[in-house]
Amino acid sequence: MTEAALPADLLRHCTLPDYQHSLANLAARLHGSTACPPLQHPALDGLEQDETVILLLIDGMGCTQLDSLVPGGWLQQQQVATLHSVFPSTTTAAITTLLTGLPPSQHSLLGWHVSAPEAGGIATPLPLRYHWQADDAQALDDAALASALYSRPSALQGGQRQHYVLQPEYIADSAYSRHHGGHAEHRPWRDYAQLFASLQQLARQPGRKLVYAYIPDLDSLMHNKGTRHPRAQMLLTRLQQHCAELATTLPASCRVLITADHGQADIPPPRMLFINDFPELAAMLRQPLSGEPRAAFCHVQPGLQQAFRHAVTTTLGHAAWCLPAADVLAAGWFGPPPAHPLLAARCGDFLLLMKEDWGILQTVGDEKRPALLGNHGGLAAAEMQIPLIVARGAA
Repeated sequence: MTEAALPADLLRHCTLPDYQHSLANLAARLHGSTACPPLQHPALDGLEQDETVILLLIDGMGCTQLDSLVPGGWLQQQQVATLHSVFPSTTTAAITTLLTGLPPSQHSLLGWHVSAPEAGGIATPLPLRYHWQADDAQALDDAALASALYSRPSALQGGQRQHYVLQPEYIADSAYSRHHGGHAEHRPWRDYAQLFASLQQLARQPGRKLVYAYIPDLDSLMHNKGTRHPRAQMLLTRLQQHCAELATTLPASCRVLITADHGQADIPPPRMLFINDFPELAAMLRQPLSGEPRAAFCHVQPGLQQAFRHAVTTTLGHAAWCLPAADVLAAGWFGPPPAHPLLAARCGDFLLLMKEDWGILQTVGDEKRPALLGNHGGLAAAEMQIPLIVARGAA
């Protein structure tokens, strides 16, 4: 599918991923990966010679969040570029890219719910668990499920730098963190004081090192409260102050890069659709939806592909583009080749790419309908555009 073949309204309203200026290109620069061109920017000149490089990722802090929550603050003052997230614009895909050096096309972890035919169902990579299992499939134990999903090695190993991973205590020892942390030294943190003290200490510690630090709290809060809630503003203001204070303590041999995995956009509750409420559509699926509320993958019953696309266009055309998965793969939205051997199977038959401020989910069994206000995964600018913030040490 060439750009000319895409729906005209999609081209007008969407920010297509650019794998020349994306999180994947930053990962390639940091890890020396050849999966994507390494990101080039004057603010990164000499990065490979710095003794310490700190990558601080604030989950959900897109450019829109800087504009609306802390306009004109230290973070925006230090912003040197606007990058794209990966597609889908979601934590699973983006952080896996940062920790493997590979775009989603090559690591194939495409969303909160990942279709995993090799495991006989749909799984969530973080935290690791089954979301749905096929009736005739034998469930894998946790170790086998991790081995099936986490098929690409961590980039945090080897090379000329010691690696460190600073994550909240509650995820530091997860199966995802253990695998994607590679050979890094893990330093779990309990609160921001401990996190930023650890960053300051590592910045002054002798030796060449790459430090990856992860803060999930802004994303979690906006999922529950929305992207403009006063508590989101208070939290980002607090994080901004910590970052600004850290920058004043950095030695000249250290550079800190601050970015995000994606941004967020609000979905009004009436616009969060559930395919359970459209039994004609749900009956055409051979398994529940996977992916994200803003970008859902559809695996259709054999022989019903044309009927499904027609039914979606008729019923949900106001809220979603129904795009053949093969066309999306050909367009390169997940990144450059070589494609992961299971990429096409994970995508299924169609992608429901949601328009404007719409979302779609499917509950399984007695699962409660989640109340998600802030969302991401799609191609809106608010989801796709993320800041690159760079601070050099001077002490």
